[in-house]
Amino acid sequence: MRLEREIEARLEETAAARASLQELSARLVRAQEDERRTLSRELHDEIGQSLSAILMEADNAEFAESPAELKAHLASVHAIAEKTVNQVRDLALLLRPSMLDDFGLVPALKWHARETAKRTGLGVFVSADETADDLPDEHKTCVFRVVQEAVNNAVKHARSRNVEVSLTRTANSVGFAIRDDGAGFETQLTRGLGLMGMEERVRRLGGRFQLDSQLGRGTTISAELPVLEWTENKNGAYSHTAG
Repeated sequence: MRLEREIEARLEETAAARASLQELSARLVRAQEDERRTLSRELHDEIGQSLSAILMEADNAEFAESPAELKAHLASVHAIAEKTVNQVRDLALLLRPSMLDDFGLVPALKWHARETAKRTGLGVFVSADETADDLPDEHKTCVFRVVQEAVNNAVKHARSRNVEVSLTRTANSVGFAIRDDGAGFETQLTRGLGLMGMEERVRRLGGRFQLDSQLGRGTTISAELPVLEWTENKNGAYSHTAG
């Protein structure tokens, strides 16, 4: 009977875990569709309208009756084109910052901090170990996306004034934390898709994810990722080892 109860308990846990995974999968699909909808709207409303305006100004310039009128149309085309270039750059950076590939994790984090401060007025301070730039690409992407999501949450929901981002590299792992001085929340009651996505990114790389938040006392999100390297053993085979 004891074994039967244990088996029933395990089956219930398995069923609950499967249901939770199905719910998460459905929510991730909805989030993906929402992102695509937003991107489509940005391309249609912003980029599409700007390109249409350039075509109209070019047509008007063709029938300009004086050099001054032609110059005015060309100036308008130049201004609209410059604005469109900036919009395309912002969309590209939102999808994946080229700086992460070109310059590394730490410069990308500092760039994101500057851009967020410039756009929102939020104080974002980054303290990072420069050796973190030798991480595998998956680790760099994970750290950047978790920091990006946490900072965005501080802007949208927490009503924070300051956010501190810290990044530390050791021989076998990389640890990072994002602390804000915002409103905080009850972690038992609130578990949005953004938080679930952050945790899933960290768990997928074998890491540990921790969330600490209290009403009126801000939020701290911290994580630690193991860093593995391929090494050759005495038989000539390769395997993962900490490094």
